[in-house]
Amino acid sequence: MSKRLRWRVRPWAVLVCLSLALTACATTINGKPSVGNAPNAHLNVKGTDGGAFDTTVQNALADIESFWRTEYPKISGGKSLQPLRGGLYSVDGLKVAETKQLSGPAEQNACAQKSIAFVIDNGAFCTLDDSISWDRSPTHLFARLAQKYGPLVVALIFAHEFGHAISYRLGVFNKDLPTIDTESQADCAAGAWAASALKGQDPHFRNVTAAKLDNALEGYLDGRDGTPTTLQDVSHGNGFDRLSAVADGLDNGPTYCFSSRYFDRTFTERPYSDPQDYSQGGNSPLSEVLAPESSNYFAQDLNRFWVKEAKTVSKTFTPVKLAAAEHPKCGAAAQSEFGYCAADNTVYYSAAFAKTIYDSLPGVDIDDTNGDVTLVDNQPGDFAVGVMMAIGWGLAVRHQLFQRSTEDKAALIAAICYSGSYAKDVNIRQDQITDQKIYLSPSDLDEAVSAMLDQVGKPEAFGARGTSGLDRVQAFVKGYKDGLSRC
Repeated sequence: MSKRLRWRVRPWAVLVCLSLALTACATTINGKPSVGNAPNAHLNVKGTDGGAFDTTVQNALADIESFWRTEYPKISGGKSLQPLRGGLYSVDGLKVAETKQLSGPAEQNACAQKSIAFVIDNGAFCTLDDSISWDRSPTHLFARLAQKYGPLVVALIFAHEFGHAISYRLGVFNKDLPTIDTESQADCAAGAWAASALKGQDPHFRNVTAAKLDNALEGYLDGRDGTPTTLQDVSHGNGFDRLSAVADGLDNGPTYCFSSRYFDRTFTERPYSDPQDYSQGGNSPLSEVLAPESSNYFAQDLNRFWVKEAKTVSKTFTPVKLAAAEHPKCGAAAQSEFGYCAADNTVYYSAAFAKTIYDSLPGVDIDDTNGDVTLVDNQPGDFAVGVMMAIGWGLAVRHQLFQRSTEDKAALIAAICYSGSYAKDVNIRQDQITDQKIYLSPSDLDEAVSAMLDQVGKPEAFGARGTSGLDRVQAFVKGYKDGLSRC
């Protein structure tokens, strides 16, 4: 028996992987450094097997703790960063799942004592004993993510959990906030650390590039919660909420993440309200997504939206046509199989390439019997195709309403921003429809964010044009949150 993975949230503990024990531990540096990076860090980790995954964790923690040792006084009124009282725990979660009991140092962890499930496929900060523990099993979640996406995704996850520890020390958890607020703050903290890594300021992650960060963000998205089934299940936020918080941390730094105004933000994660939509996983069949123009609901609704919006600036928008073709019939790059042609005001798509976009989402399956995790690819997502169409329409807006280029970086960023504004208009429940011809399912924004990271910049699509996946996510978020005037 298997089910879609949901990261666990425990009422007695805040999920906060790894942080402040470092100042309490004797940190020694041994061995030979990898190219560009410092030698491996060695921390006092209870139960460690000394393996590669624990080494990656320790390297990440050493850098993250160093970052916060500098930044924490700036947000705490000058107070120094205090160490974890309970220390760090590495646990073989597979052994715990198979034996149904704790053994060794893990028996000392207060939260694991309450439930052994606390340490299976998990990494967590425990408020009962001020400790941090993680599951190092190579067949469980964190190690699987590391195997696919590399060490930076591990560091990003642990930077999130470190953010929880910062919140805890600032008294944020005493404010009785919804879980999603504190989870978002931790995502913001992860982004703040990632900005430091991008600048080459972290000795164990000196070779971080925009491309490597994009890859890590895909892993971060891969490990997101499943779509909640009830409002009570809302916890971390969906992929859109999480990556927009990471982007805020990257842009604005720790002071913003831990300011009082941070919790003024709104979230998009919501459960399904339509049983049929739930049964279909929030997806329409590909045949409907790629229906002929006369019956294509995406094309009809995009024209509906832009005709209306053009009127608000006293302009006229000529409805865009949609057509299947191997390549756009214009000066697009030879590899292009998805694009907008201003000459005939048409968005062209290759049916074969559109199918690869539809089947492009990553996912995570967990075996309930032993916690083993399988990372799966090529999962369906109808709005991954829908947002590609929306970008094509965005290029038409840029051409028609503003007589600007459609082929450069500025064009792509603007078109993505416009697509975010469109997504906001249709991200509604069925009972909120006014003139919309479609409405988004709860999982659709995750599909859009995934497309921004992994699909939009492909040569077969619109091409990167000098943008990173993060640039494209940020543009989409800006359009969604701030509206057309900011595009």
